[in-house]
Amino acid sequence: MISVQEAFDNITKNVNVSPIKNIETQYSLGQVLAEDVYSPINMPPFNQSAMDGYAIGDIESDSFSVIGEIQAGANSSHIKLQKGEAIRIFTGGMVPQGTATVVKQEIVEVKDKIIRITEEIKENQNIRPLGEQIEEGELALEKGTVIDAGVIGYLYGIGIHQIDVYSKPKTIVIATGNELTKPGKELSPGKIYESNTYTIQAALNEIGIDATIKTVEDDYDSTREIIQNAIEDYDLVILTGGISVGDYDFVGKAVNEIGVEQIFYKVKQKPGKPIYFGKKDKTIVFGLPGNPAAALSCFYIYITPAIRKYQGFKDLTLKKRSLKLSADYQKTKKLSHFLKAFYKDNEVGILNSQSSAMLSSFATANCLLFLEEGKEEWKKGEIVEAYILPKF
Repeated sequence: MISVQEAFDNITKNVNVSPIKNIETQYSLGQVLAEDVYSPINMPPFNQSAMDGYAIGDIESDSFSVIGEIQAGANSSHIKLQKGEAIRIFTGGMVPQGTATVVKQEIVEVKDKIIRITEEIKENQNIRPLGEQIEEGELALEKGTVIDAGVIGYLYGIGIHQIDVYSKPKTIVIATGNELTKPGKELSPGKIYESNTYTIQAALNEIGIDATIKTVEDDYDSTREIIQNAIEDYDLVILTGGISVGDYDFVGKAVNEIGVEQIFYKVKQKPGKPIYFGKKDKTIVFGLPGNPAAALSCFYIYITPAIRKYQGFKDLTLKKRSLKLSADYQKTKKLSHFLKAFYKDNEVGILNSQSSAMLSSFATANCLLFLEEGKEEWKKGEIVEAYILPKF
């Protein structure tokens, strides 16, 4: 067995950044830029009014003759204001030549196409100058930027509708086990409802990854065939169950015979000790324990960083926080523990139902508390490290 840190290091060392893909900007949410992006235009591309009001030709005159109006989107490049002249202008409108300032309409009196200004004004007020936000040819966004709604809006604002991003892994989740029954069907004696594929699929969806879902009974030939086909067709294969050494655990034997290179099997942790990681050609293979809470814990701790490395993220793990433990805790010295927990403010409490078979505590947990191997006792008030779970 290896340590948690060794397992993490092996994953980051053996997962390569994905191929680059050019996509429509609107479909890039949650992905990572694979190129530096330079602005093809000045933004704004002209001197732009920041207010509904009046553009005036000077700030010394007592009154101004209104010679027309400029709506947003209108071309006013042919207009040049003279002293004593004004033109009605709306927010976003192109400021004409000769404009001394734009006066907001709230401080303007209008009568018979003559305006008077009721408050003191200064030059160049309420004007967004050409290239104020960004100039043509200037670096807009750096390679490695994670794309959110603001990034998408910014890119469209400078006219960029296609970008290069790191691809998402084509992913399949395969559950093994004769005991599994699909939800909605009658539960026979000796059977349990299948939850792992739905759990892992939901966890993948939380980070923007779609996945194909399949199940297979505990039969060696069937297990080998479905894994073989998955490795040929997918970038990421996630197997749940069948990775241990029982008489009907065929996953380990199958991946070995298919030629998957085992990077590690078993980590000194609880839950999720029998986790497998390997690769063949371009495909990454994870074998998760069959127990639901162990499978989900391993997903968050190991598969999430693998996917983030593949997609070009700089920060690979879930967000971490240092918190005060709300009560004493004891564990075995030999293993690291990942404990479902709930934090509020700067304090964290360990939840009940920590069994690797129980998802009930995951339903209320908002973090995974990490207690490293080599230590047995933690005291109330001691600072501990927690991985913050994604919550909508």
